[in-house]
Amino acid sequence: MPHSSRKKHPSQAQSHKRLEITDSSGWTHVTTGGNARRLLRHNHHQTTPRHDSEPQREPEKENQQLQPDSRAVLTPAEAPPNVTLEQLKRQLHTYRTRWEQSAAFTQVQQGLSRLGLHENNTGAFKEDGRIVCIGLGSPSGFLRGGWVDRRSVSMYQLAALASIMDWIGELSHPVSREKHQSNRISVFAQDPVFNAHDISLLASLDITVLEHPVAFEKVSAQTLLFAPGAERTHLEQLLAHNPAVVFGGPLEEIESEVVKRFVQSRDSVQLPLFAEQEHAFWKMRVYYPRTEKGD
Repeated sequence: MPHSSRKKHPSQAQSHKRLEITDSSGWTHVTTGGNARRLLRHNHHQTTPRHDSEPQREPEKENQQLQPDSRAVLTPAEAPPNVTLEQLKRQLHTYRTRWEQSAAFTQVQQGLSRLGLHENNTGAFKEDGRIVCIGLGSPSGFLRGGWVDRRSVSMYQLAALASIMDWIGELSHPVSREKHQSNRISVFAQDPVFNAHDISLLASLDITVLEHPVAFEKVSAQTLLFAPGAERTHLEQLLAHNPAVVFGGPLEEIESEVVKRFVQSRDSVQLPLFAEQEHAFWKMRVYYPRTEKGD
């Protein structure tokens, strides 16, 4: 039977090809029509974490030629229909309970205990102390046209941040919980993918969302930098301010003189595998000031 000579029309799926743009720091921007979401590629085979209530969605492989100067623009994440702040709060509470029962949280506490916060607040946060969070991602949504769903990763990381905030606050200000609320350390967060739901959820935790580059300007030698998703270029800018503590990494795997000098000036503890969502804290560490005795 002869083949038909009739031309085939491209399908709608083909007309919106998904692009994967990998930058030098290892982040892959998955995009269709100009929207993007970051996905960290490890050397071993890794799948996108599954959200509790959503099916896993991964980018299909496309033979697509990219120009060297192609850049994806990160825009606010799109939350599923009908999501509410109360739902997000309940989910965060569940995730936080799992996190605080883990060996990973115990290790974080051990690292932060090196700061001497229990000694009349004379540690790294004694004056202008604050926490700055960079690269958290969106706990509530994914980008329009994106195929990467990392909401559970971001939600677990936010749970870790909330736990750290309260743990430091209780050590720094050993007063009743009612009074403690007014004495909490200042916390700021920045990520271009935050949407209205994320901003409201963070506000409920007394975390102030800032636009770029204001959060970067908040980093100082009295800062705890919570950077589970910061890119290499951002880390170079942030670590140049010599933050007292860094939660993130592993910084040892980043090829940068700025990052290398920071690591050499710090001791650190590595978090054990977090079984509930291993990608949320993969090989991360708490970097803290090196003591005179080196312990």
